[in-house]
Amino acid sequence: MIITATHNFDDLYLSNYAALCYFSLKIVGDKNIAEDIVEEVFVNLLNSKKEFTEGDNLKAWLYTATRNASLNHLRQDKRSKERQFQFTASQPAEESAYIYEMIRSETLNLILLEIKKLPGHSGKIIELSYLKDMKNDEIAELMGLSVKTVKNLKSMGMATLKTHLSPDAYLLLLLLSSLAVDPHLLQNITPY
Repeated sequence: MIITATHNFDDLYLSNYAALCYFSLKIVGDKNIAEDIVEEVFVNLLNSKKEFTEGDNLKAWLYTATRNASLNHLRQDKRSKERQFQFTASQPAEESAYIYEMIRSETLNLILLEIKKLPGHSGKIIELSYLKDMKNDEIAELMGLSVKTVKNLKSMGMATLKTHLSPDAYLLLLLLSSLAVDPHLLQNITPY
């Protein structure tokens, strides 16, 4: 298949943008730069007219291109040398770090997509609670709801997520704030 400015490209972009941004963000440490890098990867893919067969793994290509572009950015930016050192030093081996971050990015993307599917205020409440680390009373005040309503909607939303997510993804959601995932890094990294 040749990637063109058609429905295929739009679906590919929408389904991978957030996860790739998060993946790049873990390398470069700046949300805006990460978004620019991912957009450039998609532009390069579109301009290259690269052909992918059924057996090719397009997602692996996207992650590899994003990783390479992110690392190239670090090499070019002298101020990012420390960030590059931190990224490589915090992981046991470069390849395993790449795979680990790719899996974590994909799992977080899956969680975000499932949260967005929740009905009513449940999705927003869970996003504010688990991804932005807000307390129930803060959410109630922000949304103009009672604390009891926030608790009920949060409980119903979590019950729904428990049935829709794998046990590992659900556990990641529950432990998100304690896994060195800065919830503020996830702000505004959502597909268009």
